[in-house]
Amino acid sequence: MPALSNEQLPMLAGALLRLRGLTLAAVFDATGIRPANLSAWVKGKPQVISAARVAALMYHLGVQGGQLRSDIVHTWTDQGDWAHLRTVFNLLQEPVAPRCLFLDEHPGMCHTRFLQWGEAWVRLSLTPGPTAQDDLAAMVSPDRLIVLPVALEGIPAQDPQATASALLSLTEQGGQEIPTGELAHGFMQRLGAPPGQDFVLTSGDTLGWRILETSLRSAMRRGLSPTQLALKIETMRLDEDDFTRSGKVKSG
Repeated sequence: MPALSNEQLPMLAGALLRLRGLTLAAVFDATGIRPANLSAWVKGKPQVISAARVAALMYHLGVQGGQLRSDIVHTWTDQGDWAHLRTVFNLLQEPVAPRCLFLDEHPGMCHTRFLQWGEAWVRLSLTPGPTAQDDLAAMVSPDRLIVLPVALEGIPAQDPQATASALLSLTEQGGQEIPTGELAHGFMQRLGAPPGQDFVLTSGDTLGWRILETSLRSAMRRGLSPTQLALKIETMRLDEDDFTRSGKVKSG
């Protein structure tokens, strides 16, 4: 990937500082960069910080040579519209690095996700805003999207090898791979959610939603577009309404 410019480096550093929850004082202890100088530099104000210290800062934040380090598990937390996460993905976009996104169906406000980005591993703790949708898959554009049968919150995140071993083992035991480029992850949950409410699948709902999802996938593979599917469903609904009304008229 192209080298980051002098304008992009402070933007990336600021986003990573917030995603990692690091204080300026903690960064000073690790890099020797004075908090006042770092604060000004991150905000894009003229500030002299040596190239060596900038390199040390980026290494401390998990970036080396314009790429995420592969010797640690990056632990990031974001909420709302995930602005900091978007900044990092935009600035570290690496077209040749394969991306595999691991998800679960665990309900709750905060969602834990794992991303294998090339040789690097990232643990994400994400809380969407009140009106935001869980569009992480659209942001990441993964090559593979895998839903695991257990909550990802308990997956170890201290060592990359342990993280990889746990996730790949769970994938073999019961992971469901969702073909990318077909139905967006979260579509079924959003479709079934009452307006303004979180949707939680019950054991009875799950089978029905999966049958519906399978039918939609099968129809799309046969060449039907989302618009054609919607029109067919709407036509069936109108026919049923007409049948119901005609039955009421006869009985009256």
